[in-house]
Amino acid sequence: MVMKKTVGEKIRSFRQQKKLTQEQLALRAEINPVFLGHLERNLKSPTITTLEKITRALGITMSELFLDVPNNDSEIEVRQASIQHINYLLKDLSNEELDKITGILKEIIDWKKM
Repeated sequence: MVMKKTVGEKIRSFRQQKKLTQEQLALRAEINPVFLGHLERNLKSPTITTLEKITRALGITMSELFLDVPNNDSEIEVRQASIQHINYLLKDLSNEELDKITGILKEIIDWKKM
C-alpha cells in the first residue's frame, strides 16, 4: 500500500529538492520560518494564500504540490506519476494545441534517438 504524503511533507520534499533551508524558503515566501517548520511537521495548516506564496517561492504550481506522487521509488510508479502529471497539464488544451504538443514531443523523441 502506497502512503500518500501530507502537504507538509510535500513542501519539505520540494524544499529539499531545491536545496533550500527552511529559513531561505520562508524568506522567499515572506512567511515566518517557525511557521514553515510547523507546516512541514503538520502541526499547522496553511491557508490558500500561504500555499500560493510557498509554491511561487519553490517555483512549482499548486497542482504539482497536490499531485499524488508515490513515495515508493519504483520505476513503474514514478513513470505512472509522470504520465498522470502530463495528463493533468494537457487536460484543458484544445485539439489544435494538443496536435502541436504531440508534434513537439515526436521531434524531441526523434532527436533523442539520434
